[in-house]
Amino acid sequence: MTVHWPPAAHSFPAERLNEFLIWAWELGASDVSFQTAEPVVIEVDGRCRDATACAVDDIVMGQIVARIRGATAEGLLRSGKVIDCSYAVRVSRGRDIRFRCNLTAVEVSQGFGINVTMRILPGVPQTLEELGIEGEIVEALEECAGLNLVTGVPGSGKSTLLAAGTRRLLEMGVGRIQSYEAPIEFLFANVKKAPGAQMSSSEIPLHVESFAEGLRASLRRRPTAVVVGEARDRETVEAALAAGNFGIAVYSTTHTIGVANTIRRLLEEFREEERDERGGALIDMLHLVVTQVLLANPKGGRTALREWLVFDAGLKDELLELPRQAWARRIAEALRERGNGLALRATEAASEGRIGARDLARLQALHGVAGERTR
Repeated sequence: MTVHWPPAAHSFPAERLNEFLIWAWELGASDVSFQTAEPVVIEVDGRCRDATACAVDDIVMGQIVARIRGATAEGLLRSGKVIDCSYAVRVSRGRDIRFRCNLTAVEVSQGFGINVTMRILPGVPQTLEELGIEGEIVEALEECAGLNLVTGVPGSGKSTLLAAGTRRLLEMGVGRIQSYEAPIEFLFANVKKAPGAQMSSSEIPLHVESFAEGLRASLRRRPTAVVVGEARDRETVEAALAAGNFGIAVYSTTHTIGVANTIRRLLEEFREEERDERGGALIDMLHLVVTQVLLANPKGGRTALREWLVFDAGLKDELLELPRQAWARRIAEALRERGNGLALRATEAASEGRIGARDLARLQALHGVAGERTR
């Protein structure tokens, strides 16, 4: 049954934005989306539905944007800027709900419009156990070495998994950890850190100009580990490899699905004539690649499936002896040998009733060969 927020029966009261966001949070929403001339949409367990009976007009949308980011925000959006920020709502004393927000200009029937998408963030990062992360992945994250990548499409839980891994490192007391995010998503003040553990978080571009610049700063600050919100360009990939050469463990995310696809995607940032050399450096530095997907569970909620590969010394030596064009096939073989491929995980989940037949068929079709087609 569709449930609408009662105060928005005829128009959305922008001054009650926080009240609406608390209502959505109590329903279990993961995302809230406002758009000019459209009802507000919330996502619960991977399914979107209207949360208001009324549409949000342009005046109200401007008020919502101002409440989230300030009076100058609409002008920035009209000039073609995209705004990424965080937003917090006080639920009770000492307890806030935090949101990761993206504000983007869009075309609507009357011309200029705005879309505001807000993702609800946990107040304290979950533990790896709470997320059900496999033991081999946990062990690799705890080693605090090399380049560790968590991959997947937007909304697949990459940041949540990475935050859980960061929490584990702080609880272990590995030393100083520095993070660079756009915006800062998780706060670690309430995590019980071991003696000697320290967390420093910087927001891009508020505190540091770019991910690459943050990584370069870390070479001078010499932390034990660096967490980078996203390895999104050549500069960031180069800086991550440089940090690894200094003995700093790097944890980051990319928008890819599959281990082989992740390597291909990172190498695409370099010119063709550079890819053999930079590919060798990347393989030498890689420690762990994890891909996560979230699928609807027929019994309710969502099911997380993961494909992963730990790049141990033996696998690295094998890959470095092969031409780059053969890496995808060897990675596919390694995933099959170790039973860590996405297609196998999907088959297991389907047999347990945790995903539906359609999702199983789609994943088997796309990942049944674990990336053999990737070059």
